[in-house]
Amino acid sequence: MMGLQVFIRLLPLTCLLQTGVRSVKDSVFVYSRIGDVALLPCTKLTSAGCSSITWTFFRGGRVRYTEEVTGGRVNLDSDKSNRTAVASNCSLVLSDLTMEDAGSYVCLENKEAVTDVYLSLLSVSLGSPITELRPGGNLFLTCILFTYYDAGSCKPYSNVFRVNWLDEDGKQLHKDDRRYKLTENTRCNVTLRIKLQAEDNDRKWSCQVDTTKNNKVTFLNFRSSFLFQNAHTDQTVKPLVTEECRAELPISRIVLCAVLPLMVCIVGFFTWKSEHKRAKTSAAVIELQDVY
Repeated sequence: MMGLQVFIRLLPLTCLLQTGVRSVKDSVFVYSRIGDVALLPCTKLTSAGCSSITWTFFRGGRVRYTEEVTGGRVNLDSDKSNRTAVASNCSLVLSDLTMEDAGSYVCLENKEAVTDVYLSLLSVSLGSPITELRPGGNLFLTCILFTYYDAGSCKPYSNVFRVNWLDEDGKQLHKDDRRYKLTENTRCNVTLRIKLQAEDNDRKWSCQVDTTKNNKVTFLNFRSSFLFQNAHTDQTVKPLVTEECRAELPISRIVLCAVLPLMVCIVGFFTWKSEHKRAKTSAAVIELQDVY
């Protein structure tokens, strides 16, 4: 009797497996950077080819729902069509990412959802004029994570994401450091102010995203390459050297300095000689005319 009851309980599950009906779909979290390429996987497919595949996109905030791929082909009406492709394994490939691409994507096979993909994007912006890239200048860097669920922002009560700033050695920067100032606009929007020193030239600063759901970490780097090497931007431009034939000039210029005056003298001499001869000839002609 007990064996019959167990068989009856397992029978519906056996039928589901035989008919190919899925009881659980995959959830995948993808983190990428603005301007990069993202690969959104479509998992647990039961058929070969992508003719039965549909990809949809949903973005919160200003609610937006679009169908990006239909029947395995990119929907040309989508504003992402020129940046979208379908891989041979039916994954969705998005290139030249913008913050508008952050959101939720669903892969469907025969109109049935098989994979939910959540795409979040990281961006770093420079808030300082380039003239501040010098010792003594102030470097402002803002790191923003555009999340998948709230129109590219991060709700204050969310504890899923956190944005941190790291130095070149991978050490996390803190608010209480006198050289650095961190302003946490939201959990996913943090501005770093750095009082630059001479050794900061070409130094790497990294924005790091920590997630609690799957412990993934995403980095985006910025290098502080100085425009000015000195501490003051009001540097006096030195005039070009005008003294003739200085010792530090290259040999070609030394030769030019020596030869050029000589050439001028030679040309002047021959010009004077030619004019003098022409004057004598003219005088002789006049004398002959007087004689005859």
